[in-house]
Amino acid sequence: MKLPPVLVERVVPTDSAEKAERDRSFLIFAGIVLVAIALGFKSELLSPGQVWALALGMVVIAAPALLGYLRGTEEFPRIEHYIPVALGAITLAGLSLFPDVQLWKYIGLSVLFGAGFVIAGRLDYLRLRDQEKRGHIVLQELILVVVVFGAFLVVVTLHFNPILQLLWIFTISFLASYRSFRVNGAVIAPRRAFIFALFVGQVVTFLAWAITALQLYLIVYEGTFAVMLLFAWYINRGLVRHTVEDSFTRNVVLEYGAFAIVLIYLFVASYQPSR
Repeated sequence: MKLPPVLVERVVPTDSAEKAERDRSFLIFAGIVLVAIALGFKSELLSPGQVWALALGMVVIAAPALLGYLRGTEEFPRIEHYIPVALGAITLAGLSLFPDVQLWKYIGLSVLFGAGFVIAGRLDYLRLRDQEKRGHIVLQELILVVVVFGAFLVVVTLHFNPILQLLWIFTISFLASYRSFRVNGAVIAPRRAFIFALFVGQVVTFLAWAITALQLYLIVYEGTFAVMLLFAWYINRGLVRHTVEDSFTRNVVLEYGAFAIVLIYLFVASYQPSR
């Protein structure tokens, strides 16, 4: 009696690696498109109003690209994933209006923005799929700090209307804090993250108002102003996060204490009583 031939089971390779590679290619392509749009900010044919409108268009284009890349998990991609590109668009649009920013420097900053967009999107992709590694939080934090500082520098340098300037500072602080509470480190629920981000935004805005109101007694250059706002945001956001996580240690206290000392020093060093 002949037995039927044994069927050899064929192992079908999963397409996860190919899918991941395809996803990265798509994200890189989107980053190149955003860099090309950013380079258009430097055109002499555009007025400042048109530059800001084009920056908004950049965010509108980046949002569906990120959505198409990040979706596929049970948790639908929320607004915090689009914040870095929005802050980056503000930074590049403002820097393009700086007369002392040479073209080659602006091209380098635009390429850096595109690389940051790809890296942040990729890290968010891995986080949503519980594949985040230890060093990813540091990269996310670095990208967020860079775009926050750039956005602060643009807002304080372009000399908007004082009320509009404070509104911009609050918006930047709020968005960056909300992103940090939702993505960097332990995830905080959306409502709590919203409230905590409001608190941080209020503190940073109050500092900006105090510096603006004391212009008769303070000599604060734009770069120093942006650094002070960055330190205020970083300290208050960190204090809120460590309070929520109950993770205060001696090293944490020393770190934020050192930043607070530098912030106080910058404020005192800018004081000119003879004015």
